[in-house]
Amino acid sequence: MDLGIRGKVALVFGGSKGIGLGCAHEFAREGCPTVIAARTQSTIDSAVAEVTAAGGQVVGVSADCTTKAGIRHAVEAAREGFGTPDILIFNVDSGPKGAFLDVDDETFAAANNNNVMAFRWAVQEVFPHMQQQNWGRILTIGTNSVKAPHRKLQRAAQNTYRVGALALAKTLSAELGPYGITVNTLGTGAIATPQFKEVFTKIAETNGQTYDDHIAERVSAWPIQRMGTPADMAAAAAFLCSDRAGFITGQVLVVDGGNLEVLQ
Repeated sequence: MDLGIRGKVALVFGGSKGIGLGCAHEFAREGCPTVIAARTQSTIDSAVAEVTAAGGQVVGVSADCTTKAGIRHAVEAAREGFGTPDILIFNVDSGPKGAFLDVDDETFAAANNNNVMAFRWAVQEVFPHMQQQNWGRILTIGTNSVKAPHRKLQRAAQNTYRVGALALAKTLSAELGPYGITVNTLGTGAIATPQFKEVFTKIAETNGQTYDDHIAERVSAWPIQRMGTPADMAAAAAFLCSDRAGFITGQVLVVDGGNLEVLQ
């Protein structure tokens, strides 16, 4: 399938590893000049080398994409490298974790900043160009907990503001739609990334299990009996950012192998 995005500039926040790196690979494979923005230069360099070796056209920029200045820096780097982004993948650290009774005001404020405010700033940076050309794709990487918060993962602040980001995305889809801009959300499930392994290793240890045994027990109850991969997420991301998906906006697509209910 020709997705119709060859030559479109893609900016991927958090693109140096995990789901973000999967997206960078996928967009580069589709012929998009791709910009990887992340905090750590060493992982950026490694990601750029990996995508380049696979035949992609890619540059990297070190930027904290949870800050207004960092977001502006990332977009400026994209302009210098390839041009103002036509496609924005908003994929950032969702903030501190913890149960409601254990987190303080600063924790909630940090989650609001990372999930909602940073998303707002990012859209403000890319919107004028998308409006001018009457075409744009904005995609947030969220979680399936926007539909039902996980009982076993204590993330009160994240759960609150992930839903806030989804509400903002839906609002933007209505406001930006007349300019040919779509705004959607991908909800992740259990995706095999280093961050996922770190979280679920701790859960496994609490249960007196090894990580492998714990995951084997979990996936046996899922409709698709395996962990997801960054490539699974990236394939969905590329479609939602394509010309083929030009009539899809304001939606949340959960990519979790059908495990939402059994994770509760």
